[in-house]
Amino acid sequence: MTIGHRRKRLREARPMRDKGMVVARPQRARSVDTRARIFAAAVRLFAEHGYADTTVDRIARDAGVAKGTFFVHFATKDALVTELVRNQVRAARRMRDRTLASGGSPVDALRATVMSLGEQAATNRGLSRAIVSANLVNPMLGGFAESVFGGITAEMMDDVRAAQRAALLTDAVDAETIAGTLITSYFGATLHFATAPHGKALLELLAPVVEANLAGFLPRSTIAPAPTRAPAKTPASSSSSSSASTASTVKKKAKRASK
Repeated sequence: MTIGHRRKRLREARPMRDKGMVVARPQRARSVDTRARIFAAAVRLFAEHGYADTTVDRIARDAGVAKGTFFVHFATKDALVTELVRNQVRAARRMRDRTLASGGSPVDALRATVMSLGEQAATNRGLSRAIVSANLVNPMLGGFAESVFGGITAEMMDDVRAAQRAALLTDAVDAETIAGTLITSYFGATLHFATAPHGKALLELLAPVVEANLAGFLPRSTIAPAPTRAPAKTPASSSSSSSASTASTVKKKAKRASK
């Protein structure tokens, strides 16, 4: 085959490849759109009806897709919950990265990470309740969530160590304990928020707990000593009166003894 024939074949093949690419892109776009509709429908139903009462059939119907199409994108209903947890952790990680990139301290990054998790959970009490319920009902799902949060906790441990090196946090407590305490404050606040329908907003619960925990891990040199109270002074008149009364009692006892 001559060079001219090869060039001709390449020219003839190029439009076919281009046409295939044009077809493939809309298909991928439709697939992404379908997945997004299924996910949005699940979020809506979880928030309105809870985890237990939201079935795959209901999600597919609300999303306007066949049940088989649901399983093309998500293996189970639980896979939607894991996606929610992943999204939450991704958002917290982005907030941490932005905080550090803008010149924030490692302590600022710790605060931003936990508060970002809280902001995600605070958007919808019903949805937070559904996620909590799902993790309680399904131990495997709870284990997955723990592993996902384990990733962000490891990054928080890095921030704790950096803060300890900069003398911003005490080195008397290990990084795992400090990071774990902060994450636990988020879990506790979220649990209360999800199970108390008329309770405080999540960030109102979480913010003071995070600040109290961070303050508890400050180096001792930065903690202001508690003010000391001066001993109460006994009034002079009271002291004199007490002494006179005691002397009088002693004299009376002496007279009785002499009789």
